[in-house]
Amino acid sequence: MRRLAPDDDAASAGFFVQQAYLRLPGYPIDPDYDARLADVRGRAHEADVIVAELDGRLVGCLTFLPSHDNPHSDVEDPEATSFRYFGVDPEVQRRGVGEAMVRWCIDETRRLGKRRILIHTLESMPGAQRLYLRVGFERRPDIDGYWDGILGVGFGYEIGEDIDEEIDRAPGASTPPARPH
Repeated sequence: MRRLAPDDDAASAGFFVQQAYLRLPGYPIDPDYDARLADVRGRAHEADVIVAELDGRLVGCLTFLPSHDNPHSDVEDPEATSFRYFGVDPEVQRRGVGEAMVRWCIDETRRLGKRRILIHTLESMPGAQRLYLRVGFERRPDIDGYWDGILGVGFGYEIGEDIDEEIDRAPGASTPPARPH
């Protein structure tokens, strides 16, 4: 797992993300949103685009949002991170790539001193829901949302009570470390 580099094939990464949605049963085609899903390079200037690499090629991509005030965030909790626009190359699905990417988000959230991760997925993404539950997310109906009639199914991951101690011990604890884009 690593951040998208300037010389990475962002079009391939965007294709994985876009296809993750377009292949869903009953997915409502929306040309504007579908283009946004694929625009990895465009959002890399505003958020942390994380890619998974396997045997020298990109096989997964997600957008990590370290703050609720990021223009791509759909959560309002200042103590939460989030991620979205998530896709894995179908050729390597079920090999742990998606789980490794989610665990990277958990580790980064902890490193930033945030208390939780809040995300939305779609009802038509049962595989993603199983993944989130397997790594410790809990269903959060209180943060469900509707966008153009589509239910965003809420999930949350609590970092834990140990975060208070980690924040107290961290140098410069009041200011999270800068991240490269």
